[in-house]
Amino acid sequence: LIHEVMGDTPRQEIVGAGIGVPGPVDPTTGIVYQAVALSGWFDIPLQARLQDLTKLPIRVGNDANVAAVGEWRFGAGRGCQHFVYVTVSTGIGGGVVSEGRLLLGRKGMAAEVGHVIVDPNGPLCSCGDHGCWESFASGTSFTRAANAALATESTSLLHEMAQNGVVTAKDVITAAEAHDRLALRLVREEGEWLGVGMRNLLHLYSPERVAVGGGL
Repeated sequence: LIHEVMGDTPRQEIVGAGIGVPGPVDPTTGIVYQAVALSGWFDIPLQARLQDLTKLPIRVGNDANVAAVGEWRFGAGRGCQHFVYVTVSTGIGGGVVSEGRLLLGRKGMAAEVGHVIVDPNGPLCSCGDHGCWESFASGTSFTRAANAALATESTSLLHEMAQNGVVTAKDVITAAEAHDRLALRLVREEGEWLGVGMRNLLHLYSPERVAVGGGL
């Protein structure tokens, strides 16, 4: 893919390549500790392997962190010294800029905002803990809640939209725009859980601005 993107561009014009990876990454060594969404990805020396394959300088970072840098430099966070970016998709990730620098912490594992616990008695999260923000407000949890709720609301538009009895997050939003009662409740609950997590981020990092992105 890197070679395809490079195309016919002269090698001397290419500064290097930056890679965003889901999961904790050491930004100094470029080792991916664990990518939950990628089967078998444990302690992968991705930066070194790609440098060997491409002969280019490579930098590897957590995908939410590099998205935060992109928004800070070129998007919603421009001009901010204190900025938080949150991505709400399959999971919840985030990146924090504090005093004009990306907050990385020891081994690059700071600001894993999706794994702040909002209810210790809550559902099991993909990380192995219970009650993480991600387990309540991610796209995955939103879809799971929608499909569980279908059994209790026989008149919802979502029954008509379901494929093989399963609805997607997009279906819920479409039904909410049509004022479906169940879909509106699901969206309101999602908003409340997002608000709980955002409030924690305000207290933790005191940002000038919070930007939200991601598939959901």
